[in-house]
Amino acid sequence: MGLILCEALKVKKPFNIEVLSLNIHSYEELCYIIFENPILVTEGIVSDTLVEFIRDDLNLEVLADNVKRKMSNGTADEDILVYIIDSCSLYNNAEKIIFRNAMGKIKKMAVHEVAKQRADYMFYIGKYDLAKKYYLEILDMDTKAENGFIGSVYHNLGVIYANLFLYEEALDALKKSYELTNDDVILMEIYFLKRIFISSYEENDEEMSQLLKADLAGEAKKAFDIALEGVGESERMKNINSIFETEDTARKKKVLGDYIADLKADYRNMK
Repeated sequence: MGLILCEALKVKKPFNIEVLSLNIHSYEELCYIIFENPILVTEGIVSDTLVEFIRDDLNLEVLADNVKRKMSNGTADEDILVYIIDSCSLYNNAEKIIFRNAMGKIKKMAVHEVAKQRADYMFYIGKYDLAKKYYLEILDMDTKAENGFIGSVYHNLGVIYANLFLYEEALDALKKSYELTNDDVILMEIYFLKRIFISSYEENDEEMSQLLKADLAGEAKKAFDIALEGVGESERMKNINSIFETEDTARKKKVLGDYIADLKADYRNMK
């Protein structure tokens, strides 16, 4: 891991990149975030607020004027971001070409494809609330996307809802995903969902009997039992058991408090 040397400059008002929940305090930071997150920063980062930050806080008047001029001339946001990176001494020519090519690919993508990549990234890092927002926006778009594309949106929405303990929403989304993709793996996930959320679930569940073929039903049950055994052996479950096995009341209270704090932190990170 390398280090980036930033100019010793104290900004009055940091520039906030909402999609990353991040405040920027220097030109080097700005360039780094743009370079490393091209699919994310194309959403709303190019703005009058950015121009003001560059001019008033970074004291880069020429750069601010040029960005403002490009905005007024209708230059695409992607091209303005390329210009900012080209003006930055943080990257060499080869790296700038790589960034320019990445932005070129983004410019050629449909709006819903860019939104999907943005949503997928948020999904990947566990920012479920933001990923859900992007996925729902895609479903509201008037697109001619293939069934597989929309099916994957519904699938990830289903997983998000399950992680947020919203069973009905998760089940509905996964069903829609299966209708669009006919992917048997999704049937397995629906089976897992029912087993996890329905305490009275029975193997002769009428809906699952209609969806799952006999051989797939057996495979699903076996996979679930293996997963359940794995959960019992997981470090998290061992930690929970050790908490309740502790006889020292004061220590138990502290450890339990720390554990709950970690769970709260995990939940906040989903936002």
